[in-house]
Amino acid sequence: MNCVITFPSVYHAFRAKKILKEQSILAELVPVPRELSASCEGLAAQVSEQDVDRAVEVLGAKGIVMLQKGVKLVQAY
Repeated sequence: MNCVITFPSVYHAFRAKKILKEQSILAELVPVPRELSASCEGLAAQVSEQDVDRAVEVLGAKGIVMLQKGVKLVQAY
């Protein structure tokens, strides 16, 4: 199962992807799922359920602002 981390801006999403890649955590940027935002505005990082806790920890340590952390998705992209 996949999880998403949402951000307040596209800037934070792109920084997050770069930081996660440097830490060998696979993350795919996807539109914010409709379940989390009616407007589907912005980008979210989709990560595996097994990596989500580590991803949130790494991003927090690097000062990346996250809105929702580790929301499980029923349907992956």
